[in-house]
Amino acid sequence: MSITNREEANQYYKLVNKLVDEYIDGHKIRPSKLSAYLKPGGQRFNKFLERNKLKDITGADRILRDIIEDREHMEKDGVITFESFNLLESSEWKVSNLRECIYKGIEKADLKMEKILADYFDINLGAIDILDSDKHKFSIEDWKNDDWKVVIYSEEEIEVIKNNLVEYMYSDISKKEIELTEEVSIKLNNLIDMEKFEVKLLDLLNEDKMNKIICQCLGEDWSFEASSKGHFIYVC
Repeated sequence: MSITNREEANQYYKLVNKLVDEYIDGHKIRPSKLSAYLKPGGQRFNKFLERNKLKDITGADRILRDIIEDREHMEKDGVITFESFNLLESSEWKVSNLRECIYKGIEKADLKMEKILADYFDINLGAIDILDSDKHKFSIEDWKNDDWKVVIYSEEEIEVIKNNLVEYMYSDISKKEIELTEEVSIKLNNLIDMEKFEVKLLDLLNEDKMNKIICQCLGEDWSFEASSKGHFIYVC
């Protein structure tokens, strides 16, 4: 099915606008970070279209791209209401600690992840139990009857976590204050440019560092196991 005229296009723009607003509110995502969570053309972007029965509508992907771009520009350009600004600045919309970085904006685990785990560990799907689908945590029993706890993320979700880390670290460092002399001190938020900080930190957060940080967030007994079929596996 295709969008064939302006009236239909307007109807779909209205529908997708509503769906994007619900997504933003449900995941507590800043509009300026929307493309980090719904990367145009990516797996989560396509899943959004599929989940909302828009995948087979020719032109719906373009509408979603336009709305994501529009939302990002609205916040970056300051075109938001005072009420919306207060909401975005509330603690509910911020990553308040390091551990939250591996959960914010992460959707529920799906059957594909279970199949990847089954293939990697060479076990049947029946040997895999979901402990927490929101946190992508599974329990598996291998052929030696050893029990493992496992967490799995897709490459796109690793990018989401990386962006969460940038947001959290910038917020954390912005609160710090440097004492230049006994009489003179200055807050770092007056010195650090957010965009430059983000570019530098994204460059520093390579695969090895990301795996170590994720294990730190999961707990001291967790370790990185392997990457398989575009997914990263952690075990305990």
